Amino acid sequence: MRQGVINEVYKLMKENKNIYFLTADLGYSVVEKIEKDFPKRFINVGVAEQNLMGIAAGLALSGKKVFVYSIIPFVTMRCYEQIRDDICYHDLDVIILGVGAGLSYGILGGTHFALEDITILRPLPNLTIFSPADETEAILGVRYFKNHHHPVYFRIGKKEEPKIYNKSYLFNFGKGVILKKGDDIVIFSTGPIISEVMKAVDLLRVKNISASLINIHTIKPIDYELIINESRNKKFVFIVEEHSVVGGLGSSIAEVLSENIKDKDLRIIRIGTEDKFIKKIGTQSYLRKFLKLDSQGIFEKILFYLYEK
Repeated sequence: MRQGVINEVYKLMKENKNIYFLTADLGYSVVEKIEKDFPKRFINVGVAEQNLMGIAAGLALSGKKVFVYSIIPFVTMRCYEQIRDDICYHDLDVIILGVGAGLSYGILGGTHFALEDITILRPLPNLTIFSPADETEAILGVRYFKNHHHPVYFRIGKKEEPKIYNKSYLFNFGKGVILKKGDDIVIFSTGPIISEVMKAVDLLRVKNISASLINIHTIKPIDYELIINESRNKKFVFIVEEHSVVGGLGSSIAEVLSENIKDKDLRIIRIGTEDKFIKKIGTQSYLRKFLKLDSQGIFEKILFYLYEK
């Protein structure tokens, strides 16, 4: 996904001399082509993320479109004040490319886990939050945001994520995608972990449980209409995300449903990382299994709630 996004940005920079690319001492083996071919529009500010956002804001205020690239915790938490006050407050044309969604950088430990980013960015006015499921969807997002001149947080995986879409599709900004249609329960998810959720849905089918699976690629603005319509007349709504259960997609959907569905019997279950630090280190697949966020773990958690006494 990461390389697909960078390749698409490269194409845009080739078409539009008004586009700049900024990074904070990151992107080696990924962004060299941009640096080589557009040296006057490529800026590496060094390990100085707050300055990174300040420069991006200045360029945007002068009429440039700016892509900012770094690992998620560093490009969101370290410079949160600058994102809020310099970019979102002024509603600037800056796209923040945050690489390493969820546990993508699991072997580098907790400092590199991206499990709170949606929580802290969701309250910021003017900011769109986009979380593609695979490279195809990520590329479609880059193409869409070419003509979107407001702040964007683009939450991407690292590399070699499983394909969700075998070919391009009609991408609609702000609209969720129904990947599977079922009658018994509905599952909302976002980002690369959807590949695990799809396998969990197949395991549920073996148990004669028919589940709808919906990809919410645009977390903000969220697709109110689809969420409400697909949750109506269901007893269970599950939200699965590779992110903390506090403040992420699950919280967002719970807010939508609590304000719009009066069914007192509806249960909303959030499946993600718990409200505690993860001290384990390992590959993304290892950590997903340890945290029961792989297909088997998701399947077992859903069964637990469905058959809970």
